[in-house]
Amino acid sequence: MKVTFALIVVLLLHLAALGADLEPYLKSASVPFYPPLARQARIEGKVSLRFTINEQGETSDVEASTGHKMLQDAAVENAQNWKFWPARCACLVKREAVLVYDLSGDVETAESPTVTVKWFLKSSVIRVEIQAGAPAVETQSTH
Repeated sequence: MKVTFALIVVLLLHLAALGADLEPYLKSASVPFYPPLARQARIEGKVSLRFTINEQGETSDVEASTGHKMLQDAAVENAQNWKFWPARCACLVKREAVLVYDLSGDVETAESPTVTVKWFLKSSVIRVEIQAGAPAVETQSTH
């Protein structure tokens, strides 16, 4: 009888562990920005990030492995402020993200939006696309 009860308890604990959701979900994030100097220099590209989500759902150890330095700095700064619904375990979770910085063919004007951001969260790697209008070229008058 005691063996059967112990076996049932062990099985229930294993089932509960299998049912625990180890993946944290994004709870809040500030809107990623396209660095103004990178826009002026017309720098585009992908930035790959790796980071850790702690037991409170906060990001730490954010590191960029690819991309232009200006874009890396902006991506790391943004990801450091992301908050997640923590996993149902007292553990650290490693995650990856790709931020894609792209200048559209449109020239930025006062009437058009300056930045469009799209989030793709349903895969193992978070993907964020940041598209901005190209800055208007200033012309100098010869007066």
